[in-house]
Amino acid sequence: MKQNLGQLIKFCMIGGINTFLTYLIYLLLYQSTGNTFAMASGYGITSLLGLLFNDHWVFKANSPNFWLVLRFYATYGLTWLLSVGLTFVASNWWNFQAELIPLFCLLITTPTNFLLSKFWVFKKSSKTIQA
Repeated sequence: MKQNLGQLIKFCMIGGINTFLTYLIYLLLYQSTGNTFAMASGYGITSLLGLLFNDHWVFKANSPNFWLVLRFYATYGLTWLLSVGLTFVASNWWNFQAELIPLFCLLITTPTNFLLSKFWVFKKSSKTIQA
């Protein structure tokens, strides 16, 4: 239980840093490139930081093997598509204020990303779990 709480806290810290960086990239780009491209760029760039820190610090897998990286980017791809889709809908159909769109997206993508990371990407195999 203590390990799970520690992972959640660290995951949120990394997520907070990535969120800040994504938002900063978004703010720097959205007026010149559009909302959707700006969000996609920020999300893509910060995914590399997420992979490194989640692998080495949060879940301590310390082995970014092919399958782990594939699962990580499948998860990121899913939440990236969700974020980009929500950005498109929020800006084109719902007329959200542009500066608030990333915050809206995070309410949905953050829990999705944590659950997939915890229980699929960095899940310990049954061979490594001891009673």
